[in-house]
Amino acid sequence: MKKYVDGVVVDMTVEEIAVLQKQAAIAAVQERRRDLTESEVLALLIPGIINTAQVDDNTALRMRTYYPEWQSGADYSAGHKVQYDGKLWRCIQGHSSITGWEPEHTASLWEQVCESHTGELTDPIPYEGNMALTAGLHYIQDGMIYRCTRDTGNPVYNRLEELVGLYVEEVS
Repeated sequence: MKKYVDGVVVDMTVEEIAVLQKQAAIAAVQERRRDLTESEVLALLIPGIINTAQVDDNTALRMRTYYPEWQSGADYSAGHKVQYDGKLWRCIQGHSSITGWEPEHTASLWEQVCESHTGELTDPIPYEGNMALTAGLHYIQDGMIYRCTRDTGNPVYNRLEELVGLYVEEVS
């Protein structure tokens, strides 16, 4: 979302957007003019304020169902989390969404929030593509463990088996 500051259009912060969403949810509750259960009120309010919570990725994943669904035509700022196709995604570059820019199709705008793993041989990082690889860490795909031999620097999309000799080596 945008706002004017001294005559200049700038992006609103996640916190400012959350305040507006909370106000809209309260207005929606008042407009209904009926008694709502606590769970109904929470269902209206939580998606508007959840992105203001400072939580680690594992906690965010446990709270995934409270994050709003991705929508076309919405303004997203970096750090904003949404649900899409049953997964949790984090905006990595502020933008106004359009159809075709769904999180799974736009690696320059979104990254999937995944459970934290150490990258050690005993706790490899699940690889689903659209990830930058870090030298020395272990990744797993289709039951095979790979060790990254050099940083990719940018997200890569290939299957790990296709990157053997370039960025990874098979471990098991």
